[in-house]
Amino acid sequence: MKDLITIKQKQNLLIKSYTDSGRKLYDLKVSDSLSPIGWHLIHCLYIECIWIRKLYYNDTDLVNKLKNNGDSVSVPIKKRGENLPEFQTILSICRKEFKKNLNLIEKISNKKIKKNNYNIAYILRFLINHHSQHLETIKSILNLIKIKNTDYLNINFKLINPQEFKFDPLVIKEGIYKFGAKDSVFSYDNEKPINNIKLGTFGIAKNLISVGQWLGFIIEEGYNRKELWKNKGWAWKNKNNITKPLNWIFLGNQLSLCTPKGHVKPKETQPVTNISMHELEAFAKWQNLRVPHELEWEIAAQKFKNKYLVWEWCRNKFYPYKGFVSFPYEGYSRPWFDNNYYTLRGSSVYSEEVIKRSTFRNFYKPDTRYIFSGGRLSSS
Repeated sequence: MKDLITIKQKQNLLIKSYTDSGRKLYDLKVSDSLSPIGWHLIHCLYIECIWIRKLYYNDTDLVNKLKNNGDSVSVPIKKRGENLPEFQTILSICRKEFKKNLNLIEKISNKKIKKNNYNIAYILRFLINHHSQHLETIKSILNLIKIKNTDYLNINFKLINPQEFKFDPLVIKEGIYKFGAKDSVFSYDNEKPINNIKLGTFGIAKNLISVGQWLGFIIEEGYNRKELWKNKGWAWKNKNNITKPLNWIFLGNQLSLCTPKGHVKPKETQPVTNISMHELEAFAKWQNLRVPHELEWEIAAQKFKNKYLVWEWCRNKFYPYKGFVSFPYEGYSRPWFDNNYYTLRGSSVYSEEVIKRSTFRNFYKPDTRYIFSGGRLSSS
């Protein structure tokens, strides 16, 4: 079974990410918004056990043991990692129990067991997508650790030139368009159902905003011009002394970019990343353009040649489609339709392949910068 092989690969990647972090970093909290790497490993095992052992076998033994550490609902982010088991203990438990889950999945598949209208094929794909998202979050944690490292002796710096932003749009003509995920492919509940929308003619940039173009925004005092910023964004920028993307490090007039694998010399043409929605809105105002709506992005996405490089901010808040039904459980999407989160589309170069679909909807608060986020602009 292909999905069984894939879930095993995700388990192995989670364990590798954990072991690569080392004993010094596995329980480190780098931000109030992020859980330690060790927590992500325990959480992914916990979720597997809920959907495999508890659902199909009514076995809650390990679920109950892991709940106080691995449950994302009952354990708030600020408390995650406070009572993590020792490094080697986590590793031993996860290796053993991941393997046991694989054996249980195989038995369920062979016997064609079905519980509560959930078939094992859906559950497997749900777990694969879930683990994939946590693998990218771990990369965000590693990136933050490197950003906070003040030892610049081995950092790669380069002098780059600012580039003029030129709006080169795809023109999408007025019409009625379908959006949303088909039932024939895996998707989360917030990607469904398929709906129609009538859109007027609009243009959306063929290319993502680049590092060189963002440098032009900085040189033109974009971070200091109040008229470019919305009130909340301006207050957030000043409170946090935001003057550049999160992963940019300057040494004089030379620049280095931080990545999960270390610091690299930048290229003017590569997409800018680690920017907030507030910053992108200011950049758009600077160009007398706007951030696209997520449905504009989805409808135009099939024509993009450079999607799936960064998470792309969209101007609308995360909301349920008409006819939305919670699945596989009430709390997966519904709690986040609270008017505090903006949608992001696409994925990043650090995303797993299963995430890279045009209907996938990510969502974060507009001041978030630790994700690999960038964007493109649009016009009416």
